[in-house]
Amino acid sequence: MTPEEVAALLAYAGELDPRTANTDEEEARAQLRRWCELLQDVPAVAVEGWDAAAVVRRHIASSPWPIIAADVTRPWAAHRRALLARHTDPRPAVDPDDDRAYRDAIRAQRAAVATGQAAPNSTRQLTGGPAASVAARLGRVLPAAAAEQLAAYRPMRAAREAEAAAGRPDALAVACDWCHAPAGEPCRRRTLAPGAQAGTWSRRRTVHPTRTDKAAARRQESAA
Repeated sequence: MTPEEVAALLAYAGELDPRTANTDEEEARAQLRRWCELLQDVPAVAVEGWDAAAVVRRHIASSPWPIIAADVTRPWAAHRRALLARHTDPRPAVDPDDDRAYRDAIRAQRAAVATGQAAPNSTRQLTGGPAASVAARLGRVLPAAAAEQLAAYRPMRAAREAEAAAGRPDALAVACDWCHAPAGEPCRRRTLAPGAQAGTWSRRRTVHPTRTDKAAARRQESAA
């Protein structure tokens, strides 16, 4: 801020809180010098909603203590850090092979953001999802011929697809209360093979009947 802007800010603070105003001319000059020294790197108004007058107003409205210059410099420091954290150094319009010019341009961009003269340039976030053509390919069902050839290599998936095609409930959509297999996982049984480690499990080719009943009941509840 310029000395004129600091003086205007002090006058505004004194209007809102008379405790800040100094009737002694010498003390008022000393106060102005202190504030000018501390606020020389703080802009009066900057991008992204920074307004020193608004900071003064909020402090006086919420704090019982008279405002000091640090009550303005600290919020600006936090605002500045937030700006720089969102800045991603976009490619400047200079020859990238000119190393010195390129680095100088990057520094100038950062300085403009750090002083509130320019808004940070953030990386755009993908929020709209994939394009329609990509979404169509992602959601495309596997051709029947390919699914038939792959059935031997993914028996559980093939069994679930067969159940769905027959209109029966998908037992793997629910957890099994008998063997405690979670939803999406096949039922299991304890391994009894010689030499097997105690407490180990192996996958069953079929699901427990209670799991099928549970899936059917869940389906009826959803349809009700």
